[in-house]
Amino acid sequence: MNANAAVSEPMSQLEIRKGADAALAVGGLRFVACRREVDVVDGGITLYVNSALPGDDRELLRFDLFRNRPHYHAPAENAQETGIPSSTEGGVREWVIDQLSRRAGELVEEAGFHALRAQLDPAAIAAAPPALRRLLDGLAEPTEISYFPIPTAKLEALKR
Repeated sequence: MNANAAVSEPMSQLEIRKGADAALAVGGLRFVACRREVDVVDGGITLYVNSALPGDDRELLRFDLFRNRPHYHAPAENAQETGIPSSTEGGVREWVIDQLSRRAGELVEEAGFHALRAQLDPAAIAAAPPALRRLLDGLAEPTEISYFPIPTAKLEALKR
């Protein structure tokens, strides 16, 4: 065998089931939520936090309010996860709503969007928890299915 030949890793397909998006714009941010099921591994609600400022629709943060491994990404495209404490009073959903209503500006800065913070309306965001709860309560069950290639060993490790 040639020592320079690449060894191909066995691959599998990761199934993602997703529900329709629902959105809420408040205080310079646009919250987009949907239900997602990640194969048999995990699932729950995903809440995307985008800029809603004129001419700016960047995705800033992503919160995965999953049953087994709740976490968030700052910035949204960051593969590194920051765990969300699942034992908090009121649960993961209430923790996320509380953090966003009290610390949206800090979280936006954590994601690297420092200049955006000054353009947000903290009072409007602080008043958003009831609307955020309604948004999350009204989400549709997953109907769209897509598949992503993943190394078989990684998929098996996720299932454990």
